[in-house]
Amino acid sequence: KPAVLLRGDIEEGLWLNIEKEKIEVRYGLVPTSIENIKEKVKVHFQKNSDKTTSEEIFDLVVGCDGLRSTVRRLVFGPHEKYIEYMGSMICAYQLKKGIKDFAEHDGIMSVQPGKSLWIFPLEDHPNTALFTYRCEDPDNQFKKKPSEILKELYADMPNQEIVKQALEDLEQSKDFLFDSVNTVNMDKWSKGRVVLVGDAAWCLTLYSGMGAGTAIDGSYELAEAISAHEDINLALAKWEKKMRPLIKKHRLLVPLKSQVFCPSNPTASLLRRLVLRIGGRQIVKINS
Repeated sequence: KPAVLLRGDIEEGLWLNIEKEKIEVRYGLVPTSIENIKEKVKVHFQKNSDKTTSEEIFDLVVGCDGLRSTVRRLVFGPHEKYIEYMGSMICAYQLKKGIKDFAEHDGIMSVQPGKSLWIFPLEDHPNTALFTYRCEDPDNQFKKKPSEILKELYADMPNQEIVKQALEDLEQSKDFLFDSVNTVNMDKWSKGRVVLVGDAAWCLTLYSGMGAGTAIDGSYELAEAISAHEDINLALAKWEKKMRPLIKKHRLLVPLKSQVFCPSNPTASLLRRLVLRIGGRQIVKINS
């Protein structure tokens, strides 16, 4: 049975176990240019606090700075070359308490063609809510507060008491994710001595359920490859060759998983319902 972990728990675990005497951690520095020079990488930084600039030389730069990676943009080109919109929006956050009239850790799904609300149960944290809906114009979704957008879109959704309670918690939440669903496709994850890992290189979307897992796996395998080969270029090539099949496998499943989370039409909704019944999922189903 797979364990469910929040990304924040993973981050905390990594932070608590980092060898701080060997690794320097700095905040508020943004790279403004990254240049491969012979067997080194030259990086210009700008400090957020006072806008002062600095320049440093590194043996290797690893960009693990997410979907809209600054490292990727500076070294490989604009986001538009690599980011592919998957036709959906998501809003995810932790609820403050369980849903009224349900057990504290009940899982709930309310699904219609084009939109859905999922409540994911966690043993040692409050349940997590996920609103996700199909959308042709993602840019237009950021013109209002997420709670206002969702109130309008979900006004005709059955089970309004659940929807309203979830949205009440969203209005009070300071920590939530509201974004378009995008995947990242790149022919090569490294250039010179700059390499990308995780969402910056291969974002599989929240639907995949493999974002943090593949990021950790990719980082571990990268360290192993660098340790095994003195030649950095050879190490990066070996690492990418090993990681590509895993990422390809999960990428192929993303369109199917997106239909499970949020079916795009009535036919997809019917097929999804049949799949879940065959799979015998242990979840409280209130509308699908």
